[in-house]
Amino acid sequence: MRTVQRELALNNFDLDLPFVPGCLGFCPDVAALAGSGTFSVIDNFPKHGCGYFMEYICPLSQHHAKYLIRRYLARSAQSRALACPSQKPPHFLPRVFLGDLMPLGDQWNAELHDRPAYLDHLLAERVEISYLAASMGATLAILHWACGIDARGVEFVLGRDVRGHVQFWLIDFSDCRSFKRTATAATRQLVDAVVHNEPFWPRWINICGLRELWGRFRDAYLEVSDFIVGDAMSDGQGKSLPHLFMGELEKIRGCGNLLA
Repeated sequence: MRTVQRELALNNFDLDLPFVPGCLGFCPDVAALAGSGTFSVIDNFPKHGCGYFMEYICPLSQHHAKYLIRRYLARSAQSRALACPSQKPPHFLPRVFLGDLMPLGDQWNAELHDRPAYLDHLLAERVEISYLAASMGATLAILHWACGIDARGVEFVLGRDVRGHVQFWLIDFSDCRSFKRTATAATRQLVDAVVHNEPFWPRWINICGLRELWGRFRDAYLEVSDFIVGDAMSDGQGKSLPHLFMGELEKIRGCGNLLA
């Protein structure tokens, strides 16, 4: 991802891509590790499974968590959410949902693990969602045309660095699949993968602010795709695949809660 970002910067693309956890090593038997008992709480985790050591994403701080709890949860849910002992702060990595608004019952949900940051949350906190939308579009283009995977199941989350600054991360590649570079794959497999993974991705909704958000996502996707595909494919049909994908996605993208 960083290699592609350097290439984009050299060609005057003004885009920041999400961080991706780096791989630090491989363990042939996780059960032999000190502290391996912590994996017992994971459903269906194999007793003698192997695994990779991945870079740790720091969750949002307790100060972030307490602020968001008091701002967005009902009082009855706040006390439950804040009941976590101070020595064991919640592992709070909000998932970035640019494709949905907060459900009505969300304010009574005290669970912080994997809790979404919905579009209206991000707007209320004055997050630059147009920046996030463009970053998502460029990322999807790289996953499709540089990595050759359909991006099924990937997630965008907010973590922080050691200084406390909030960072945008891309995680979860286990469901991604390779695809053939054909019109059928572009309009079916790639579109299905995005629809399956909503509401992370922005939606095509005919409302002014949401049109603009979708436009940033679409334009970044197509510009980065054209840059990547233009060098890799000599035939005209291959170069049209990103546009076929985006055209089909705009036709079928549902509205979810955004018009409810």
